[in-house]
Amino acid sequence: MQVQARPHSLDHAIEAIRVRFGSQALTRVAELPPPLPWPSGTPLDRLTGIGGLPKGRLTLLTGTGTSGKLTLALELLAHATREFAHAIVVDQERQFDPWSMLPFQPELDALTVITPPSLEAAGEAASALARAGAGFILLMGEIPEPWLGPLEAGASRSGAVIVAVIDSPGRALAHASSLSLGFARSGWIFERGELIGMTCGALVAKNKLGPPLGASELEIHFTSPLVASVVERESEEQECVSAVV
Repeated sequence: MQVQARPHSLDHAIEAIRVRFGSQALTRVAELPPPLPWPSGTPLDRLTGIGGLPKGRLTLLTGTGTSGKLTLALELLAHATREFAHAIVVDQERQFDPWSMLPFQPELDALTVITPPSLEAAGEAASALARAGAGFILLMGEIPEPWLGPLEAGASRSGAVIVAVIDSPGRALAHASSLSLGFARSGWIFERGELIGMTCGALVAKNKLGPPLGASELEIHFTSPLVASVVERESEEQECVSAVV
């Protein structure tokens, strides 16, 4: 027989815990302060609701094919190498190319790339690095469900910024994230018959940080091998306002 706790019984249990352990023993989630933001200097800061990516939380960048998510992740990583002593890539799928970061002018001395031999090893490495206080961790792919709890706990204690880039996350990874942004390519940008960039939409699919702010249209420009930028399109009539240079 299944017994369900009545509301007044739950209230009594909460009050008993507060009497025994103090009034600060229990806190409603709605009363918790939002996580501290890390201003990344990209258009994504405006979409989070707190002015930057959350420290101590997991952010997902999702989207299939050439959707712009990896370009945004590389720009975030480049910014992180200039602001943190340790920016780390956990690349179990061996898809990361450090030379693709050069347009964003990273500080390579602050960058470490780890290629674990398995998903389990990737989860263990990411959790240990978050617990040890890595400033920024970029996950290329999934993390096994048993390691998500230790990863979240370690990041929460150290304040690490964790970003995962994945086409379509599994249920456990999606549930563990505090912020999820979906990307979809909407077109290509040509100049004098030459392909110089692409347009994509960034949609806030999940936001546990602040008020959801919908979507934004972005332009990703590759004007030369050494120059790259991502700009936000405010409207079709207005000029694009550069978010990074």
